[in-house]
Amino acid sequence: MSLLFESYYRHTHIMSILWLILIVPLQILCLRRPGKVYEESYKGYYNYADMTDRLHRFSQKYAHICSLSSIGKSVEGRELWVTRITTSPTADIPGKPRFKYVGNIHGDEALSRQLLVYLIEYLLTQFGRDVRVTELVNRTDIYIMASMNPDGFERAVEGDCTGRSADRENTKHHDLDKSFPDRDESFSKTSEDIPEVTAVMQWILEKKFVLSGSLRGGSMKATYPFNDDRSNAASGLTTDDALFRHLTHTYTENHPIMKMNNPDCPDDPNNSFGHGGMQNYNYFKGNCFEVTFGLNCCKYPPASQLSIEWTKNKEALLAYIHQAHIGVRGFVMTSSGFGLPNATIAVSGTDHNITTWIFGDYYRLLLPGRYEITACSPGYFSSTVKNVPVIEGKATLLNFTLEKPAEEMLLLDQPITNDHLSTPGPPISKSLIHTLDFQHHSYDEMEVFLQLLSVVFPSITYLKSAGRSVQGRNLYVMEISTNPGVDQQGKPEVMFLGNLHGNEFIGRAILLNLVEYLCRSYGEDPLVTRLVKSTIIHIMPSMNPDGYELALKVFKKRVSGDLSNIGHDNSHQVDLNANFPKESRSANTVQAETEAVINWIKAHFFVLTASIRGGFRGVVYPSSLDSVDEDMFKSVAETYHVKSQAFQEPQACDVPRTRERKGTKHHRPVATGTDMLTWAYHSTDTLAVDIGLSCELLPPEKLLSEYWEKNHGALLHFIQQVHFFVSGVVTDGQSGKGIANATVMVEGSGHHVHTSSTGQYWRPLAPGSYQITASTSGYTPVSVSVHVLKTRVEPVDFKLNRDTLQPFVEEGEQKDFGKLVEWLLAPGELDQLVRSLIPAQTLQYRTYKERSEFLRGLTVNFPHITRLYSLGQSTEFRTIWALEIAGKLKFPQPAEPKIRFLAGVHGNAAVGPELLLEFASFLCLNYGRNPTITKLIDRSRILILPCVNPDGREKAQEGLCSSSVGYNNAHGTDLDTDFFYGNASAQPETRAVMDLISGGTFSLSIVLEGGFLLATYPYDRPNQHAQNEETLRYLASLYASSHPLMHLGKQKCTKKSAGMPGGVLQGADFRSHTGSMKDFSLNVGHCPEITVYTGCCTFPSEAQLFSLWMENRLPLFRMLIEVHRGLSGVVRDSKGRPVSDAVVVVNGSMNVHADSQGHFNTLLAPGTHQLLVQAHGYRQELQQVHIFSDRVTGPIVIDFTADRARLNQAVFVITTASLMSILICALLIWHLRSAMFSRLQDGLRWLHQKRDVLRMEAIASEKSPLQQEFPDESEDEEDPFLVEGH
Repeated sequence: MSLLFESYYRHTHIMSILWLILIVPLQILCLRRPGKVYEESYKGYYNYADMTDRLHRFSQKYAHICSLSSIGKSVEGRELWVTRITTSPTADIPGKPRFKYVGNIHGDEALSRQLLVYLIEYLLTQFGRDVRVTELVNRTDIYIMASMNPDGFERAVEGDCTGRSADRENTKHHDLDKSFPDRDESFSKTSEDIPEVTAVMQWILEKKFVLSGSLRGGSMKATYPFNDDRSNAASGLTTDDALFRHLTHTYTENHPIMKMNNPDCPDDPNNSFGHGGMQNYNYFKGNCFEVTFGLNCCKYPPASQLSIEWTKNKEALLAYIHQAHIGVRGFVMTSSGFGLPNATIAVSGTDHNITTWIFGDYYRLLLPGRYEITACSPGYFSSTVKNVPVIEGKATLLNFTLEKPAEEMLLLDQPITNDHLSTPGPPISKSLIHTLDFQHHSYDEMEVFLQLLSVVFPSITYLKSAGRSVQGRNLYVMEISTNPGVDQQGKPEVMFLGNLHGNEFIGRAILLNLVEYLCRSYGEDPLVTRLVKSTIIHIMPSMNPDGYELALKVFKKRVSGDLSNIGHDNSHQVDLNANFPKESRSANTVQAETEAVINWIKAHFFVLTASIRGGFRGVVYPSSLDSVDEDMFKSVAETYHVKSQAFQEPQACDVPRTRERKGTKHHRPVATGTDMLTWAYHSTDTLAVDIGLSCELLPPEKLLSEYWEKNHGALLHFIQQVHFFVSGVVTDGQSGKGIANATVMVEGSGHHVHTSSTGQYWRPLAPGSYQITASTSGYTPVSVSVHVLKTRVEPVDFKLNRDTLQPFVEEGEQKDFGKLVEWLLAPGELDQLVRSLIPAQTLQYRTYKERSEFLRGLTVNFPHITRLYSLGQSTEFRTIWALEIAGKLKFPQPAEPKIRFLAGVHGNAAVGPELLLEFASFLCLNYGRNPTITKLIDRSRILILPCVNPDGREKAQEGLCSSSVGYNNAHGTDLDTDFFYGNASAQPETRAVMDLISGGTFSLSIVLEGGFLLATYPYDRPNQHAQNEETLRYLASLYASSHPLMHLGKQKCTKKSAGMPGGVLQGADFRSHTGSMKDFSLNVGHCPEITVYTGCCTFPSEAQLFSLWMENRLPLFRMLIEVHRGLSGVVRDSKGRPVSDAVVVVNGSMNVHADSQGHFNTLLAPGTHQLLVQAHGYRQELQQVHIFSDRVTGPIVIDFTADRARLNQAVFVITTASLMSILICALLIWHLRSAMFSRLQDGLRWLHQKRDVLRMEAIASEKSPLQQEFPDESEDEEDPFLVEGH
């Protein structure tokens, strides 16, 4: 072999060729799973600094499911990092079992530390992709401490399999595992000697973990507390010994080596397996079942083994986490519905008890069987349930309600038993959560109550926040229905909203009771059960929690005087019921609470909406109604009056049943919008009413129960009414599929409703006869006559047939649009169009807050063509907004061109953001008013990102033309030097834009900058030219030539301005640098990006904005037109099916990728271009296209004429071997005179053997992993972890 390597080094060029021959086919043969992203190289161990950096980056990139914290420090001051992985990773959520893995308790046992870092990455990257991982993260609170002894690890040596005491122990020479106190042992060591143990002990006691795994080295066996030579009976493991054996078996059976038999590892005198302190401490002190797993005979194996060790342990690590969901789980609560922390859960037959956590929740791991379980807490009667069934793999739900005895009986501790029960149920015949106390609860109390309900009744509740108030409080919405939280076909939706004004306490209190009553009565009350099964009920108890908290504070202090104004408005002193947008005015002042409700209502198809109010009694509906809808509203009001016991006795504040309520008696500020009822009627599908329940805004607590008793029946009937309205499905007459967003109109009413994604609709109507029409684009409308009865309505379905002229109409529309674009490309036509449009006239410098409000106003005023969303947050936590404008916003069209406009990459370039806001307003205002603009927006998807660097923009100062203040972000980084592929330490602003570019499939991007007057194209990095440089230069020249000054190339901002012919330069010739956004856009996003410098001054005076807009508006429109002049088409196979992985190679250099439907779109300079179309499994196709500067190139269709059969592995190997043989023969002839021929021949034989080994490894790597433990949805529709005991 030494001769071989000697030959290798002397003939490196020969061996390089041979290696390429071997490795290329093996890489092709190695099949990787689609969608997997493995950033880990598995090539080396992380030291403390590297591990810390990696964990921090995980917590930043996956902040929605990951957080990083330190529970303490080692002797040498290193942080004891804990990575938490779960949904809502920064909050304590009731009802989730807490699980932990701990590694590297001994510094020389390094493998556990590295595998836990791999596990963290695997859980984070596979969340949302892998079903099992997603369920684990959703349902489990996972904590991973990769290194408990970071000091010892830094001293340990890679490859040392036995280790040394100095490496094994902490810096103060203590074995951390042996330093935990035993069951009856006092803790004698000081925290200065073992700070690591002290921190972990406190962590265990605080979190009350359900299950834990301690990963070790130097052995390959699993141990649990007291499974050594001592008597199990003496240690209290009479029953739990079997459970521990099951937990141990779960890991070993999923480990390919452990499941065979424990290997004979060398004896380690320091090994404390079977005599451990930490696992015992977890069991007796911390509620937690911990098993210790030895991973390898070698404590610190070479890094070359890391990949193999991860593969061996991955399945076992995941399977073991799943065991946190076996046994019995539930809550221990008071009769008022509040959780009891530290209550004891005892299982008959074992003396090992556990205690409840801070919310009163518990998890008790048990094997399948039947058990007698008791819950008790000091000061309460204990409660026992017998015959509790536990099934395999799922947790049985068992809740306890403990009664507080009378004062004279506190000394009696007689358990309340249910000996007659054969299945578990409530220990007493009261509800799992007793009726909510009739008092005014704070926001925190409401939050805990709703969270408890969602956990106790998971099968019918789904708690979500619709948004946040001005002060950051969640606007909770409880969805109540069977199978909540998902789209449900055939179920109408209804919404209740309370606390619109913060000082109207009655609505909040009644709706909290309604939530609890629906949950408690489901399965008990026939009406409630029927409503929950057939309806989707949304309840928002408090829309104005900020105002409520203020009013509650004053209420509890019993302040005298007029309290009608205190807490009425939100924190910005805005009346939320006068804050909903009017159609005819800007909505820049829409408040956060209003916006959240607007978005929630628009995201659903509510049939009816009711706001529960105070200060009046009766049902209020909008004014200015059509007669059809007025009859309907009167019918709803009349029904509520009849069903409510409260309205049988008139009071002075009653509202007449036939008209809307007038203004309140106190003076309010001038309204900046309209009320919710009017907005809902004119802008949404839902019909909304106000239901006033009390004359008082703040009724006494003693009257709340009376209000509830007199109104809850009417509220249930309000829900029931949605089933008596007209409903049905609009379907395609040929395919039978539902038609989404079809319009359903009633003759005599201007209020139209629309179909859901499955084609369903609901239309509230009073009893009577109506003419109803269903219509949608491309179909012939259908009208029917309907007779509505009081108690029953037959479904009214519509089958729409496509207009026979539609294909010709679509083709004609495409041709007409092409002619329109060509007309706009004619000299002077586009300029004339732009001059004729309605000006926006919104130009001014805006702060971040003003810019955010302006963008929200556009989406509120133009909801059908705009969508505002966040790409992320800046360093100082300002939102990076993106505004999308499109005619068919919710339904992207095939091959629809997408163009991106960005500004504010450098915060001191203040002109760009204002020009883009003006451009957005310009487009929105003229949509529907100018037919040309309407057609452009209908056939485009425009994304406007007005300010990439909002932090820098806040610092920049007006009038400073060359100041660098605000140029960088808050971290002092030039964002245009931070765009590197795979840059894990990218700035948050950069990361947000990189994610947008990577997944955007844009056709063109325009970036507005300042400080010069020219347009630049890629590349910015020096000494490199783009493959499609001709097209890039052409695009830059389009902008410059449309600008009245830029194309002259004569304006000298600085000495560098000279020599700019046509006002266009390559980026590297202007300002050479790496990491630019335009280079990243071209290389990663496959999108050409042009940077436009709008003027010599970076931050001119506000008075100059208008002239700058006049100079740039035509070029901006010219670039919008250009995306419609590009080349588009579709790639299909021989059967006409789209080929999604096709690549169109333009002129042998530029690659254009087809989308999932086979469509592609690219921009090309005028001229003749060669297209080579490739796709895996098909023969290549060649095509030539001609692009003209003043014409639109029609879509082309590329059909693969024949499919190419895929080569199987055997054929591929034979082909590879043949090619190898030919090359080997050539090499032999070449080196015939060499004296080393025989040694080379031996080397080639070795390479042949190596090729066969590698090929077998490649084939073996394709084997499926172990069967996943979670059932498919088709197998079990129940919760994959939890089963309720009834």
